Amino acid sequence: MVLGDGDLRAIEAAAAYLDNPRFLLKVADLVGRPAEVLLQRLPERAQRGMAKAVDAALHKALDVAISSLDGSSTASPGVHAAGAAALGGVAGFFGLGALAVELPLSTAVMLRSIAAIARAEGADLSDPAVRLECLTVLGLGGQTPADPDVIDVGDPQQASAVAAMDSAYWTARLGLALALRQAASHVAASGAARLTATDLARGGGAVVGKLLAKVAARFQIVVSEKSVAQAVPVAGAVAGAALNAAFAEHFNEVARHHFRLRRIERQFGEAAVRRAYAEALAAIRARGAS
Repeated sequence: MVLGDGDLRAIEAAAAYLDNPRFLLKVADLVGRPAEVLLQRLPERAQRGMAKAVDAALHKALDVAISSLDGSSTASPGVHAAGAAALGGVAGFFGLGALAVELPLSTAVMLRSIAAIARAEGADLSDPAVRLECLTVLGLGGQTPADPDVIDVGDPQQASAVAAMDSAYWTARLGLALALRQAASHVAASGAARLTATDLARGGGAVVGKLLAKVAARFQIVVSEKSVAQAVPVAGAVAGAALNAAFAEHFNEVARHHFRLRRIERQFGEAAVRRAYAEALAAIRARGAS
């Protein structure tokens, strides 16, 4: 089978967003200065607090993923984004001090939105692997740290193809793939519907913990960008809500493109989609350079 025009347009749109996410630009628009400048001023103590908040948020999200993402919710992603925005208003009013409370709640809300998008693209939320894949979307929305698992995936040809693409999205996805497969197998074998993230960590901490650590390393980058912007004195509750709405919508957009690609892959195969993505990304970069 050959990819149709609609599929190719979807792949091009995915390449345009996933390898050039807009969240940093939204931060600059909302607070009037680039996020990179704000991050340089973030004290080390605040960075440690942020890492703890991200860890708590992902454990909360894991609880949601393994116990309640059953596909029964009919709420739209927009409803979940509004909930995240309301929580962001609180964080904007109280600044970085509210992050430890706000982030786990807003992350759980965002995960439900991601799951709704996955379901709309034909994903089966009764499958533990799909529910955990919703969690990994939080690791696909920012810069990609170095990851040895990008080359240790059991398929050197696939790793070589991804390296040649120079794609942040595919590099992150490949880096998460091995940990995702291992964690999904453990969750399935453990009877996920009856267990919490704490129970799973006790029984298979090395497997589940590896996935959480990989997602956290990527998710924290975007959380840092959002949080330092919310700490700007002029931001306040109104801008805090706007930042959280932009934060939630950013991951909604990542989820839309990711699960749309996955839907196309189910029909045409991952290799065909990856080749089309590489061609689209090269064309986008060529237009940008001209």
